[in-house]
Amino acid sequence: MTKWLLRTVACTLLLSGFALAQGGALLSAEFGMPGRRVDVTPQVRSMIHGGLLQFEATRQVLGVDPAPGHVKDLVIRVRHWDGNTEEFAFPEKSMVSLELDPEAGFEFRERGFHVMRAYYGGEGHFVNVTERLRHLIENGRIHTRVDNDHLGIDPDPHIHKVLRILYWYQGERRNIVVPEHSVLDLP
Repeated sequence: MTKWLLRTVACTLLLSGFALAQGGALLSAEFGMPGRRVDVTPQVRSMIHGGLLQFEATRQVLGVDPAPGHVKDLVIRVRHWDGNTEEFAFPEKSMVSLELDPEAGFEFRERGFHVMRAYYGGEGHFVNVTERLRHLIENGRIHTRVDNDHLGIDPDPHIHKVLRILYWYQGERRNIVVPEHSVLDLP
């Protein structure tokens, strides 16, 4: 049990700095310990507000205690726009803070181009560059190079990065993943 607890704490410490700017769709959430987990996806989904998920991972908040008297964690799985799935583990009594896809905010009748969310990075080191991209829109378009200089940040100088964009265009929600050193031209 000590190894499991140490791995959970280490994983959480590694992920906690990056968990705020992720983007993607909530796939599932499980609370408990290995061999004694329960699905709490509906409870967690109900706590998403404006694409933000922020709450304390406790049995009281989640409404269940699958392993009374044992240390538990909350495991949340998120599918990113590129199809990759990422897992976040939060120890019991820690704060969950994830930024997910906005579920609302744009109406189907809108035909313009809107950047809903944008993230730049790789290997779990993504930063939110939504406002930066919104400022680059000229005449309803974005045309820019995808690199550290143009996006104003380098989330990790040792890895090849991508730009993930969730956007709204011609009444449809769309997404694109653009590799670093490429040209972004939308819509």
